[in-house]
Amino acid sequence: MRPVPARFTRRAALGGATALAFASCGGGDEPSSNRPQAGSGAGLLNSIVALEHASVAAWAAIAAALSRDARTHAEVIRRREMQHVERVSALVEELGGTPPEGRPRSQYQPMFPRLRNEASALHFARDLEERLVRAYLDALRSLPDAEQRRTAAEIAAEEAEDLAVVALLSGEPASSQAFVTGVS
Repeated sequence: MRPVPARFTRRAALGGATALAFASCGGGDEPSSNRPQAGSGAGLLNSIVALEHASVAAWAAIAAALSRDARTHAEVIRRREMQHVERVSALVEELGGTPPEGRPRSQYQPMFPRLRNEASALHFARDLEERLVRAYLDALRSLPDAEQRRTAAEIAAEEAEDLAVVALLSGEPASSQAFVTGVS
């Protein structure tokens, strides 16, 4: 039986970037005496901050592979991801926690797929935004505080907007199906 060579896919690369982002949550620092309480949502929020740091670096790489018009949209999305880092970090700090710092872009870059052209960059952007939407929607079920859930819901909606922009830039409909379904 021949061994099957491993394939490097965008999804695997994004998973690696996510793992790197989650790994940046830890560190060898001594725990502070003013730590968040267990069950406060700080751990989950810190994971989201780390993922957002990775997404800021990813959008810089995506923008570099896009044409001028599409690059403008990517830069707007990257700035919004930076705002998400700030908003979620503020929630962590309100709980007495310390949000993770972002790593240098060069440390994230090897985890991203090779962006050979605009199509591959937009495909990666779609995978990234889908993962971000899922992360925020999943967080809604676990975050204990109403303000945390409200912030997560607002950011999830913004990530969904970014996903729609990526679809339009790819020449596809903003949404593949209606968001509201029912019987008339």
